[in-house]
Amino acid sequence: MKKKQKIIIIIALIVMLIGMSIGFAAFSTNISISSSAGVAPSAADFHVKFSASESSVVTSQITPSTSGATGEKATLNNSGTMPTISGLKANFTAPGQSVTYTFYVHNTGDYSAYLKNITFENASGKSSNKACTKTDSTATDSLVAAACNSISITAKVGATTYSQTTNSITNHSLAAKNGKETVVVTITYASGGSKADGDFSVAFGDIKLEYKSTDA
Repeated sequence: MKKKQKIIIIIALIVMLIGMSIGFAAFSTNISISSSAGVAPSAADFHVKFSASESSVVTSQITPSTSGATGEKATLNNSGTMPTISGLKANFTAPGQSVTYTFYVHNTGDYSAYLKNITFENASGKSSNKACTKTDSTATDSLVAAACNSISITAKVGATTYSQTTNSITNHSLAAKNGKETVVVTITYASGGSKADGDFSVAFGDIKLEYKSTDA
């Protein structure tokens, strides 16, 4: 066993076009130092939370900004061991539209928090992170598939925008006690994209942000 083990916290953003939700999962390990002393840091000392406010941790609803489309308010909840953002919902009617949710990650714990990995997981039961399903049985499969290809999701964390899994991120830290950064989730129906001839829904897999207590 290594003399020092990392304290890890994972922020999981579960994003769906229709009825999206975001969640956290926290894990901890014990650290043993030398043969005569032990240190067992508590997960309670490592806090990375969602907020609707840049200045402090606020769990009010988030109203998205929209372009052409409509979007519903998302709800923050930092209680318990799994803080969540739920209720993200976008409704498109034509190409060239987008819905954007802006919120914040605050490090209120005693350790610096380092963003190490961002994972775009597959949609439930699928082999890719996006799945489109007809909700109008008369819609043409090929047109729905083409329109589906025109819809995408991105997560901007700090100054960097991610659209696919990115591992081994370095030099991306949140200071202990008061570190914070902006997270922007945008669902886009590309301008000039294909149109379907009936309604369909798009589901995206989880987007997970993994923060650790070291940058190693």
